[in-house]
Amino acid sequence: MAFPACASAREAPGTRGTRDLCRPEHYYVGQRSGGTEVYVVSRAGIEPLAHHGSRSSAPFDWGAPSPGALELAFAMLAHGTESTPPDLICVTFWTEVVACFDRAGFVLGYGDLALWLLTAFYDPEPPPLRRRLSLRDCVRRMRSWRRQR
Repeated sequence: MAFPACASAREAPGTRGTRDLCRPEHYYVGQRSGGTEVYVVSRAGIEPLAHHGSRSSAPFDWGAPSPGALELAFAMLAHGTESTPPDLICVTFWTEVVACFDRAGFVLGYGDLALWLLTAFYDPEPPPLRRRLSLRDCVRRMRSWRRQR
């Protein structure tokens, strides 16, 4: 099994000694060399992304709004959050991110997935009678949601 050159993991400069708030950085890497393969790459090594079969038994896919792309969206969110993602978040991630990946392959960092989760449903212009949510409030809500799972 061959891995792309970008699949090697190393520590980012300047991160040593900083507090790890959630998990060590890892990347999701998808490639189509002889077959569709998706891996989780971290400092600990390379492992295949688990296929949960949440909606169907379709193999992982990306680059189009297909059942396999929905399975990949679910698997990435489940792995990244260590919980079962709600349908609204899963379907939105599927259409906005996974279906837009390059068909040849992709690399998505855990930080990018976390940033998408924090900002995907953030409304910078709320209705006038509601209190405006800050980014800090969104982070608190996401942490609260993770603790409930």
